[in-house]
Amino acid sequence: MNRNKYSIHLQVAWLTLVPMLVMTVSLEAFFLHTRFSDLDHGLLERGKLIARQLASSSEYGVFSNNQTFLQNIANGVLQQPDVRGVAILNAASEPMIEAGEFTNSFTNARVDATTAVPGSITQTKLMRSREVKDSVNLLTPIRHNHEGLWIYQPIIPAQVMVDEFDTNPAIQQVGAVIVEMSNVQTQKLKIQMLSFAFIATVLFLGCSLYLAYLASRSITKPIRNLSDAIETIGKGNLETRVSLLTHVSELDTLSHGINDMAEKLQKERTFLQQRVGEATQALREKMEEAERTSHDKSHFLAVASHDLRQPIHALGLYIAELRRKITGAEQLHLVGQVEHSVDAISTLINALLDISKLDAGVVVPQKQACDISALLERVTTDFQMLARIKNIRLVVRPFHGYAVSDPVLLERILMNLVSNALRYTHPNGIVLIACRRRGNRLRIEVRDNGIGISKADQANIFREFFQLMQPQLDTQKGLGLGLAIVDRLVKLLEHRIELRSAPNKGSTFALELPAASAPIAHFAIAGLPALPASEQATESTSLAGKRLLIVDDDALVLESTTAILNSWGCKVSAAASLEAVQKLLVDGAAWDLIISDYQLGNDVTGLDVIETVRQHLNKVIPCILISGDTSPAVLKLASVAGHHLLHKPVKPAKLRSLVLYLLEEEEFNVRG
Repeated sequence: MNRNKYSIHLQVAWLTLVPMLVMTVSLEAFFLHTRFSDLDHGLLERGKLIARQLASSSEYGVFSNNQTFLQNIANGVLQQPDVRGVAILNAASEPMIEAGEFTNSFTNARVDATTAVPGSITQTKLMRSREVKDSVNLLTPIRHNHEGLWIYQPIIPAQVMVDEFDTNPAIQQVGAVIVEMSNVQTQKLKIQMLSFAFIATVLFLGCSLYLAYLASRSITKPIRNLSDAIETIGKGNLETRVSLLTHVSELDTLSHGINDMAEKLQKERTFLQQRVGEATQALREKMEEAERTSHDKSHFLAVASHDLRQPIHALGLYIAELRRKITGAEQLHLVGQVEHSVDAISTLINALLDISKLDAGVVVPQKQACDISALLERVTTDFQMLARIKNIRLVVRPFHGYAVSDPVLLERILMNLVSNALRYTHPNGIVLIACRRRGNRLRIEVRDNGIGISKADQANIFREFFQLMQPQLDTQKGLGLGLAIVDRLVKLLEHRIELRSAPNKGSTFALELPAASAPIAHFAIAGLPALPASEQATESTSLAGKRLLIVDDDALVLESTTAILNSWGCKVSAAASLEAVQKLLVDGAAWDLIISDYQLGNDVTGLDVIETVRQHLNKVIPCILISGDTSPAVLKLASVAGHHLLHKPVKPAKLRSLVLYLLEEEEFNVRG
């Protein structure tokens, strides 16, 4: 912004100049207009007087047709100032004498006058000679233009009242005179007056403006100095001080106030800088402590996730082997109860670890284009058996489209919502999963006609360990962590979830997420791929003779996995490290499939084992990675390498199905 445009000095100048300019121009316009009117009126009156005198002097000459006499009179009138042309007409309006020059417009007017004016003036009732004179003056036409004026004056002989009783004497016009007056001198006078007025106005305004400048300088200059000082202080230079030498007490007070303010601000800034420095140091220490705590917590979660899942995974395998070896109904019932307890422990550990990881911020979503149709199909497959057991119709409306989200986390959200709907729906009820597009967003809804949720409970259902008080429905009502995980995952993915529910009228959870036009990239999803129907029907397909390599640094897991695979008829080679695998390869071992733990210690992973085996055998062998680490980083590494990843604890049936699927796929590729 131009500072001079709004400066006090300029505003004072304008406030002084504008009123004076208006007043001066108004007064000069008034006086010039008056003076111009006087000049025009004076020219007119002189012309009329000359015309009347000429008409009076020409009466005898016109009457006697003495042109020499008339010519002398006309030449004499022509010598008068501003007289340009003179013409004398007879009674028939015919020119008798012309002197000087007439302009073109006035020449035409003179011709019109000679044709339009009658030979005699109409009889008028005049009572006295004064009235006759006035009547004659009223008949005098006058015309104007930019060059001058034109005056027509009739010649009327003087009348002598012979009979005082004759009140209507006839007035006979014997001729007329035409006088043209030039306004050249008048215009020159006007121009001179305008020039003088303009010069006088400029000088007056210039002097006034200069005087106003001198008068305001004593105020505007100190104020500008104060403004500059305040601007400098505003930019942070608090050492600025104002020193003014002025006779205006208000400005002195203002300058002292600014100096005091700057001094106080400088002291306050110094104090605040010290406080900010101390606070920054304290905050830095707290941040470093928080980072260490977060790092320790993340490390603890990783260790806890791996170490807790390891024995549970081994326990599940041992239970499966135990179930295969016993035959008594009572023993099978006990094994079932143990298996149920292991599943509960596994579910609790998974939920607690998921909550901790989400709160610690160690879960990083891998957003991509997700196939909603495939995702809904997987969710339906996982819960169809449970729905049949509870006699609940699980309906899925097919939808073909893609959404921008993390496929693993999105599937976890939907699985928790569907599980929650099945848990709180009466037998013979319905759970509906539907998806539809709204503009550039997708809306996935999970609806049920179950017990519903009251308004009071709707504010709490996303809290940890909160459960609806409905003991008559399901004795296995979960831990109250499913919706808490859903809430955290939705916020992490930057999606939006809505709830509509009423007691005994069911509930609707609606998840909104961005739509995608086409898939961008697909990562492998942790879980079991869908098997063909023929393979699902032949679950008892023999694995006898299949050579499998098992690698795990946990002796308990290695032993239990080896036992369950041996019970399936496989020929198992067990190794606890990459060095052991290399030794087996040197001894000439070869395998049809590799099952390896992801983290093997000493910065060695299952990916290293798979790569080593494939390079040594020069063959692409199908493989399965098993890990207790559920972080997206591990999932991404496995998917990029093209390997299937299962998270511990893995149920034997799921492991068996995946092994059968991969071996059958390998045989199909070899035959093809």
